[in-house]
Amino acid sequence: MRINHFNSIQNNPYTKQVPHMKDNHVKAAYKKDEIQISDEAKKLLSSSKFEQDRMNKVNEIKQQVDSGTYQVNVSKTAASIIHYYKQV
Repeated sequence: MRINHFNSIQNNPYTKQVPHMKDNHVKAAYKKDEIQISDEAKKLLSSSKFEQDRMNKVNEIKQQVDSGTYQVNVSKTAASIIHYYKQV
C-alpha cells in the first residue's frame, strides 16, 4: 500500500476550482427573497369591504351581548363542533 505525501494533495489541479465555487455558493446563500407592499395596496387591504362587513358584524354582536339580547344558536354550535372533530 502506498500513502501519498501531503504535498501531493495540495497540488491537485481540481482544488484550484474550489475557491471560485465557494465564493458563488456563499453569495447564493446570502440572497434573500423580499416582498414590498405599496402604501396604496395597504390602504386597499385595510379598507376592504370584507373588513368593514366583519367589523359591523362584530359590533352588532357586542351590542347584543351588552344589552343581554344575544341568543346562541345551539344547533349551529353543535354542528360546528361535530364538523371540527370529523376533520381531526
